[in-house]
Amino acid sequence: MTDILYTLALYLALLSSLLILIRRQWTLNLITLTVQFLCLFPVLRSFLPLQVAIIQPLTGLMVTLILYLSLINVGGIKRIDLMLRLTSGEVFRALAGILLLSLLLAFIPQLQPTVFPAVPGSYLFLCLGLIVLGILQIGTTREPFYLAIGILTFLCGFQLLYNRLDFSLMLEALLVAVNLMLAMMGSFFVIKHAEEEAS
Repeated sequence: MTDILYTLALYLALLSSLLILIRRQWTLNLITLTVQFLCLFPVLRSFLPLQVAIIQPLTGLMVTLILYLSLINVGGIKRIDLMLRLTSGEVFRALAGILLLSLLLAFIPQLQPTVFPAVPGSYLFLCLGLIVLGILQIGTTREPFYLAIGILTFLCGFQLLYNRLDFSLMLEALLVAVNLMLAMMGSFFVIKHAEEEAS
């Protein structure tokens, strides 16, 4: 049962990150960001004790709440419309994300035994997938909200990988602080960007 939950959480986190990359709807992106962070708990729980495994998902929820409050402030929370046609940019981002995840899936069996022998292949796929999708998110937009999400996704993948390689409570605390500061900076720039567009 735990293996099924682990695998489901792993692929759901990657799917959430891919959906954030593709669609440009703030409300949908906040919901999928929340799902992405919640899915980390079963993955982290597979090798960390409960009180430590819950740190990263709780930090993610706080980050999402900070971004949510800034979007409420600028009137960015709207009803989700899944029936909107995909734009050419969304199709490009979808194809690029799927291609990068496919390449990772193809190369991880060769990469994992030589570079990361202590990390299971599926876990490595999640970590590197989040890192790659975060970098792709950062590289395909100039909007502060999506830049913040891209940096947070990248940092989430890095944090997962580092937790597996060499876990340290001190570094975990530092990364929690970095996540919260990034969320506050993203929130500031979202509000500033909205004010500039309004004037």
